[in-house]
Amino acid sequence: MVEQFGSDLTTIIRDLTRRIEKLESGQRAGPGLTIGQASGAFLLPSAATPGTPAGGGYLFASGGTPYWKDSSGSAYPLTPAPPVTPGPAPQYPGSFDSPATIGGTPTASNYNDLRADAAMLQVCLRSVIESGRTVPIWDTV
Repeated sequence: MVEQFGSDLTTIIRDLTRRIEKLESGQRAGPGLTIGQASGAFLLPSAATPGTPAGGGYLFASGGTPYWKDSSGSAYPLTPAPPVTPGPAPQYPGSFDSPATIGGTPTASNYNDLRADAAMLQVCLRSVIESGRTVPIWDTV
């Protein structure tokens, strides 16, 4: 009967040991997981929070939520933003009561018309600001 591994088992074992050590060292020094093409879902199993990388970042999952940990040590959950619910439409300003031009000296009536027009614009501007707060377009104060 022919021996499957030859007669020098010591040489074969030494060679296999070197090859395993080379694979293990390459795994430790490698750049990480490289994905060239996705053909389906990619499973990211939950794991303990990794240490802080010297550069770049770590993509990991914890409790089923994906996270990104950057080189500053901050870990951010990668979750979608909540859907935006539009607020009410702003009001359009009505027609101005004050005249476009005043011939002669302004009267109390002209002054009161200008005040009424300014108040109407204030209501419209407030509506725009409140709509922006409910969407939210800007921070609320």
